[in-house]
Amino acid sequence: MKVPLTKIYEHLDFASDRLSTQIRTLTFGILALVWLFLSGGRDVAALRIDGTYQLLGLAALCVLTLLIDAVQYWSSYMSSNTVRKQAEEQNETEAAYDETSLWRRLQRGCFWAKQVTALLATIWLLILLVRTIAFS
Repeated sequence: MKVPLTKIYEHLDFASDRLSTQIRTLTFGILALVWLFLSGGRDVAALRIDGTYQLLGLAALCVLTLLIDAVQYWSSYMSSNTVRKQAEEQNETEAAYDETSLWRRLQRGCFWAKQVTALLATIWLLILLVRTIAFS
């Protein structure tokens, strides 16, 4: 069964929005756990992760993920605004994105980079947790 391209574009838009939301949720969750482990104290869960520098590195990776996410949306805005301006200058009602433009390439690169950095942060946290549980 063939589907109109407009439907495919809608599905891609929906999927990329959901992916971005999930990446942000995961990243903030990891940051919250890192903060919990760094803040310590007797009211914090019994699990103690040694290695402040590793936790700070993990937090930095999460912040990098969020920064990449912001750059992706900024480059998306810049790309759309550039296309809009060009179409308005030529009195066009339709326009096409230049997939080779710096903004579009940056947007695509950031989309994948933030997923990689979030995955690395998740793996790093899991390794820290497993190592802490196994050796405590």
